Amino acid sequence: MRTVPALARIALLAALASAAPAARAQGFDPGEETVFTVSYLSVPTGEGRIRVGSPEGDIWPVILQARTSGAARLLDIREHLVAYWDAPRRLSRGSDLQAYEVGDFHKDSARFDESGRRVTVVEQRRDRAKEKVLDVPEGALDLAGAFLWLRLQDLAVGREFRLPIVSGTSQFTLLAEVVALEQVRTAAGEFPSFKIRVRTGFDGKFSTRRDTFLWLSESAAHHLVKASAEFAVGSVVAELKSYHPGGRVAAN
Repeated sequence: MRTVPALARIALLAALASAAPAARAQGFDPGEETVFTVSYLSVPTGEGRIRVGSPEGDIWPVILQARTSGAARLLDIREHLVAYWDAPRRLSRGSDLQAYEVGDFHKDSARFDESGRRVTVVEQRRDRAKEKVLDVPEGALDLAGAFLWLRLQDLAVGREFRLPIVSGTSQFTLLAEVVALEQVRTAAGEFPSFKIRVRTGFDGKFSTRRDTFLWLSESAAHHLVKASAEFAVGSVVAELKSYHPGGRVAAN
């Protein structure tokens, strides 16, 4: 069973949401770009980039690129994920992942059907491809879609969120609570940010030993400022390096 790889997962720790209050106006736009550094056991190990691409009709491609750097470059981990976001409906439509991890190349894809109640997952390893069709709850999102959904909500300290998640062939409910509003200092500057405690459903080496925390900016964009998790294989921290807002798209 495969889920989103390690570096990509850090960027997608923002998968927290619920059948909560009404959403705000669009808080991000095509052209937006977020760059972040990733540290493992307090040692800088990689860099990631999240970009909202040009719309293709109602679908916005959201591109995540991550790779090891510095001393960790010897491990040679490169990941390219494209998540397809249905902007008018605010739902996940699928994703394509290509990953090269220490000599192992693999491709994964997922597609939600029109009803959003069924997902077709294809995992390709070398010359073999395995397909599985999953029945999922109404409103289920993948991790990238949940990140985008959350950014569109009115966040407030004390608010709790629940959301059914599909990650690879795994399904679970994410639980999150906005616990504080804090000033977070990063290489990109200092940002007042909502601190969100997250409980995920990952198993094995990516199971969390303690609560995961996510910081989203208080600004209208609610962009990623920081994420912190302690997995069975060690602690990982992502911090904002630079942020560029996108340009407004004309309303239909």
